[in-house]
Amino acid sequence: MFKLNTHQVPLETSFKTPSALYRGAPFWSWNGDLQKEELLRQIDVFEEMGIGGYHIHPRTGLSTEYLGDDFMALVKACVEYGRGKNMLTWLYDEDRYPSGAAGGLVTRDRQYRSRKLRFTCRPYGTVQAPRQEDGELLVTYAIALEKGCLKGYRLLRDGEAARAGEATWYAYLEVGADDSWFNNQAYIDTLNPDAIRRFIEVTHERYKAVIGDAFGSDVPAIFTDEPQFTHKRSLRFSDSRQPDAVFPWTPELDTAIEKAFGETMLAHFPEVIWDLPEGQASLWRYRYHEWGAEQFAASFADQIGRWCAGSGIALTGHMMEEPTLSSQTNALGDAMRSYRSMQIPGIDMLCDWEEFNTAKQAQSAARQFGAPGVLSELYGVTGWHFDFNGHKRQGDWQAALGVLFRVHHLSWYCMRGEAKRDYPASISYQSPWYKEYKAVEDHFARVGAVLSRGKALCRVAVIHPIESYWLCAGPLDTSAAERARREERFTHLTEWLLHGLIDSGCRECAARPVGDARRGRADCPALGGFEAGRGTGLGMSAVPVRGPG
Repeated sequence: MFKLNTHQVPLETSFKTPSALYRGAPFWSWNGDLQKEELLRQIDVFEEMGIGGYHIHPRTGLSTEYLGDDFMALVKACVEYGRGKNMLTWLYDEDRYPSGAAGGLVTRDRQYRSRKLRFTCRPYGTVQAPRQEDGELLVTYAIALEKGCLKGYRLLRDGEAARAGEATWYAYLEVGADDSWFNNQAYIDTLNPDAIRRFIEVTHERYKAVIGDAFGSDVPAIFTDEPQFTHKRSLRFSDSRQPDAVFPWTPELDTAIEKAFGETMLAHFPEVIWDLPEGQASLWRYRYHEWGAEQFAASFADQIGRWCAGSGIALTGHMMEEPTLSSQTNALGDAMRSYRSMQIPGIDMLCDWEEFNTAKQAQSAARQFGAPGVLSELYGVTGWHFDFNGHKRQGDWQAALGVLFRVHHLSWYCMRGEAKRDYPASISYQSPWYKEYKAVEDHFARVGAVLSRGKALCRVAVIHPIESYWLCAGPLDTSAAERARREERFTHLTEWLLHGLIDSGCRECAARPVGDARRGRADCPALGGFEAGRGTGLGMSAVPVRGPG
């Protein structure tokens, strides 16, 4: 398993001649007709740039069959050539991104394709604009609204009509359609554990069969990129007829909810869509978001993380849409839950942005779960004009927040055809400054040699507010103000602590149902010491008044 060698080499020696671990390992975009001689030449270029390794990243333009025999022979050749230069070969688990479909090899089987629930008042056959209409009608509702809030709802039987003051709404289950991005297949159902097991069989086991003997040494980790479920789309207006609301779904969801709570999720799904009157919190809305967040983490990251741990290789990479409470809620439920199974938690920092919450979430998880540090995919979409000052500035502030492993986005194999339209710049031989880049890498290699030693002493815990955010995630016209308020408070708290030079860590309550909702409590191990009187709690807003149950 992946470990840092922090004690066998004296600090002075490590600082003077840092390990390849502390040097960057860019996304090496395999984006053309791959030739062994050219691949090995480009490894020489990386070495000249002071780079310590490379992530083999299949990308737009690749004409060599993904995971085919020729492809795998080239992977093995690069591992062996890199070994001779004391350089590391990092793997990437997908053909392009997001991770899960194995370039469509998994989702050729329809049972593994992504699912979504379309919630609409416009039944199939009544919309002229293009809309997927090949789904299954699951249930029909009669909905009554008052001042934009849910006054009442009920299920309609076949042939039954809504009454006066009610509107008819429909819930359709739709399966992912063919998409050229996934090689004319579809994305995967990340809420389906069987689908992810198939992804592991197709991808991870394939690499293990060819280069498994190098796992944990010359091949330290495998990168997973932007896994997600169908993005949630709330109603724009509570009384709007369009666009439709869309939410992730999987066959197991309704069965699991009914087994846990005695009623199906579909029977109460209108509470996910609309807010209840007078600011009431919906337990069913909480249950839906909680189940999806936990199922996503358990199905995807937990399964792959266990496989990696058992195979002697680290799982790293980053989740989709990590920065805000809204983006996490919509794309995966809760980013931090997935970090628990990543031997090296990671983040994505595009466009020279400064997403402090993104970095603090991953740093917190790395500390709590004993990971050696945080990985960052950085410099992406910064353009050809982004200079060494920018590379250093972006790397420095991230290093201060726990980033030890830098993954440059992007180093192109070639610039032919569609490949030349990928996100610039190419941090490789195509840039005229590549021979001078060693100065940047030497700096971060020495920073890493120092930061990899010692242990953080952090005395401030910030209870992550993602679960509270779920409760206000209704139609935008009735919930936008409250959503923004919660986002702002979370962001400001992180910035106040950082700018005040107070180290802190995000902790999640990850609440579990306990008894009846009206007598529920929050199960938050992070607060164990406070219950025993061994700490001081500070409320940065109103005192919590609800616990999950």
